Amino acid sequence: MSGSVLLQLIVLLGTMLILMFLRFPAFLSMLGAVLAYMLVFPGKIPLFVVAQGIISGMSNQSFACICFYFLLGELMNSTGLSDRLVKFAQALMGHVRGSLSHINILSSVIFAGVSGSSIADTASVGSLMIPMMTKEGYPPGYAAAVTQVSSSIGPIIPPSTGLILLAIYMSASTRRFFIGGVIPGLLMGIFEVVISIYISKKRNFPKTEWQGWKHVGECAKSGLGAAILPVLIMLCLFFGIGTVIEIGAFSCLAAVIVSICYGDFSFKKFFKALMGAAKSAAGIMALLCTTGIFTWIISSMGISKWLAAQLTVFGTNITVVMIWYIVAMFVLGMILDTVVLQMVIVPLLVPAVNALGIDPTWFAVVSVLVIQLGQNTPPVGCLIYATASIAKCTAGEVIKESLPYYAGLFVLVVLLCLVPQLCTWLPSVLMG
Repeated sequence: MSGSVLLQLIVLLGTMLILMFLRFPAFLSMLGAVLAYMLVFPGKIPLFVVAQGIISGMSNQSFACICFYFLLGELMNSTGLSDRLVKFAQALMGHVRGSLSHINILSSVIFAGVSGSSIADTASVGSLMIPMMTKEGYPPGYAAAVTQVSSSIGPIIPPSTGLILLAIYMSASTRRFFIGGVIPGLLMGIFEVVISIYISKKRNFPKTEWQGWKHVGECAKSGLGAAILPVLIMLCLFFGIGTVIEIGAFSCLAAVIVSICYGDFSFKKFFKALMGAAKSAAGIMALLCTTGIFTWIISSMGISKWLAAQLTVFGTNITVVMIWYIVAMFVLGMILDTVVLQMVIVPLLVPAVNALGIDPTWFAVVSVLVIQLGQNTPPVGCLIYATASIAKCTAGEVIKESLPYYAGLFVLVVLLCLVPQLCTWLPSVLMG
């Protein structure tokens, strides 16, 4: 890499990092970096590229499915469907020691099949489960920790915003990526529940009295409609019933119908869900506009070729390359925003991935998982601070209580790296 290119990178990425550490939103940090680059290196960016970058950043119609899945998650929250799911799980497992910890994780697995976002998962499950757990005698730090770690399942089990973005940037099938995330996502849930059971027994966490099968039946009847939604999404994906956009739109309609049947629907709640989804989608769209320009600048420097050359330094053994890639992405995930990594860094590596013959589905699923793990660790760790705020404890307590779960998830990452079939087998069976 030449000195000129290195200087350009320092100006561009340095400005972005400074603005992000000053708590500017990601899209403003990137836009500020672009403006700084244009001022320091006048004439480097033709004006038409700015307009072209904005248009190319959000011209793909697949982004529409992100809006639908945001709306679906908001509908689940505003109409109380997510609460019904949690109450059903509590009725079924409440008598097991540490039941609320296990239910927290299982709720995240179910809600992951609806929202596709760790932030949405934290907001819905965390706001309900954390106060419930602390009231039952769980340490606030542990209640926050199990919530923020289980929320990382959201971006893996379909639908997944991260997998949608990577499918677009890698010109791959979103449906294939979605199906590829099913087994790793379920394994995340299993790993976390096993750790939860061990910790609950060791620390003698509380349990509630068994209220009988009649109570379970009543809660099942109340939560059955809500539980159908993630199953419906999965079945549509598995059998190819519609595109991911059509499935997202149909799922939103199904959520409205279910909430009407339960008597929970109102236009006020629907409007609230629309506003919440619009706000989340607007944040993504603002980023897409900015990343179109940002990516053009980095690509014009020839960074993609340089990165490809760096990866081949480790040889042509795909497993070795992936291990180094995982380490690098985890470190970057600790300091950079998720969307910056998914929209800027990962797309730059696509040529190298293709040249080395790495399976795109395997690469995408592992990428999203590792990036999410990085986001769950300091100094950025947005989920740490969000759950700590709900639990009214320090970030340090959350980090300490999260360590056993981090260890389990790192074991899973290594397993996925060594056995790529865990990501690729199901798509190959269902899609060929």
